[in-house]
Amino acid sequence: MISVDTRPDSGKVYMVVRADNRAYGTKACEYLGEKLGGKGRIAELQGDLSSINGRDRSQAFASCMKKKYPGIKVHELPTDWKGDVASAKLQSLLAQHKDVNGIYMQAGGAFLQPTLALLEQKRLLKPAGSAKHITIISNDGIPEELDAIRSGKIDATLSQPADLYAQWALNYAKAALDGKTFKPGPTDHGSKIVKIENGLEDQLPAPLVTKENVDDKKLWANQLEKK
Repeated sequence: MISVDTRPDSGKVYMVVRADNRAYGTKACEYLGEKLGGKGRIAELQGDLSSINGRDRSQAFASCMKKKYPGIKVHELPTDWKGDVASAKLQSLLAQHKDVNGIYMQAGGAFLQPTLALLEQKRLLKPAGSAKHITIISNDGIPEELDAIRSGKIDATLSQPADLYAQWALNYAKAALDGKTFKPGPTDHGSKIVKIENGLEDQLPAPLVTKENVDDKKLWANQLEKK
């Protein structure tokens, strides 16, 4: 079995092809921690905690924050990947705490538009560098996120390697038919194969995207817009 972007809990797997979701959480933590100077209050719009992707991102973010940025208060808001749930919970949090200065969205595809709409409605969408700016980092790297970075509405995203999922899934499917085997360790395509309970997993890297590299032609969302 070849699995893409998720990890089955049972059954033997030849190879799971997915992004390193723990790295998502860690990189988001480090970005926000640095930008906030190690102090502040963050709303974390979590995904579905019953899913491996949601758990990995949440656990890594929490571990990093506890270890590196104990001066930052994190409000964990489980959403089941639902934008309306995320918006409602964020609205409630903002009503209780006027000093929220960071937001981590675990899925831009679900959370970007409702989050920006809420912040605009409350006049909380301030430009970077201003005193009341809320630093926002997301996950996915969809075209809408890149546009939001260009316009200054969000600060960063971690680009999910969507273009590489199919490529390497097909590669491993062919390898399986050919009887090839793999071992844990670095690959020749910048990722790392790790041993999991029911097989192996190729963890593809997810680059950090900011204003400095948002127009990089290698980003899959920029390639998509040209087609």
